[in-house]
Amino acid sequence: MAARQLAPGERIRVLAVDHTLGVKPFRKKFEAIAKHDDIELTVLAPAVWQENYHPIIPPDEGRGYAIRTGKVIFPGYNNRAFFISGLAGALKTVRPHILDLYEEAFSLFFLQSAVLAKVLAPEARIIFHSSDSLSWENRYPYRPSWMYAAIQRYAHRVGHYAFTINETAGEILRSKGYEGPITRVFHGVDEAEFRPVDATSLRRELRLEGPVVGYVGRLTYKKGVDVLLRAVAGMADPPELVIIGDGEEKESLEQLAAASGIGDSTRFITGVKHEQIPLYLSAFDAMVLPSIRSSKFNEPFGRVLVEAMACGVPVIGTTCGSMKLVLGDAGLIVPDNDVDSLRAQLAALLSDPALMDELSRRGRQRVLDQYTWPRFADMIHEGYLDVLKG
Repeated sequence: MAARQLAPGERIRVLAVDHTLGVKPFRKKFEAIAKHDDIELTVLAPAVWQENYHPIIPPDEGRGYAIRTGKVIFPGYNNRAFFISGLAGALKTVRPHILDLYEEAFSLFFLQSAVLAKVLAPEARIIFHSSDSLSWENRYPYRPSWMYAAIQRYAHRVGHYAFTINETAGEILRSKGYEGPITRVFHGVDEAEFRPVDATSLRRELRLEGPVVGYVGRLTYKKGVDVLLRAVAGMADPPELVIIGDGEEKESLEQLAAASGIGDSTRFITGVKHEQIPLYLSAFDAMVLPSIRSSKFNEPFGRVLVEAMACGVPVIGTTCGSMKLVLGDAGLIVPDNDVDSLRAQLAALLSDPALMDELSRRGRQRVLDQYTWPRFADMIHEGYLDVLKG
């Protein structure tokens, strides 16, 4: 069905579905989208979701947009979860011109939203977002793979527009036969929140004296923190390490640091609040995201790299996923799961103050040019206007 033409002065009613709305920094994108005067935005989210081992709950009200919630089964499972309340009511109430699904096209969230929209909001144009860089040839790392493939084929028939977070996601969509418009749009950060700050007191509190290399994220195998520990342990003059995060690998990583002789110079820190992250990042002389590619993981974006660059911290990523594209010439890249290459790059960086200053400058500027929420919102808004043209 063709999209209904808007009456003169009529605002575009958008119903967005996003299971991550309870994560405070992710709400910034909706605040930015809602600042467009021609948009009337409502966001539907799970009443409770599990993210990084913790329950997250969205607020009752958004800044410039409405929030609705519903109960879901399998909270924390991005592709298997589905609403058992809230979705039908949101579609009936909002009567959206656009149904904007911040979910993969093979997810149950997409399937139930698209099917219900065909009945309750048949004129709505359906948009989905993808960061998938693994499911070539409809082979999914999730089970049952055949079910996700069937949902994806349906999505390609009913979806009108796709936003992707990286180049690979778009290539995979095309390889599977999706023929609709695709726009690559990078996620953003709040450049006013993530900026260089004076971390002298924090460094003193943590007793950090020499060069400091940091990591922020989950402590799981796919993040490659063990590679970072081994790389630092083998350096002639090892820097101090600050590892911020939690996960199932934490105890084994602490044991590895101790066994490698860097236990005393490595600090594992948990419980850091989001609003404290810019301060901790600013305490680093360099930050590393040593992710490892596997059949079940390929870094889709690397948000913490962008947050670190916004704070003026030189960064090192790996060939896993989209980090090379994200960093451009504003960061350094080493092969994933390669201890020797990471060790050499760290040593070269920390011994070259001019390079560190240059990467600090380039990183902050790259964020301001490409990774702000207003830029993200402008691209989403352009997509809305395009999809309504039919």
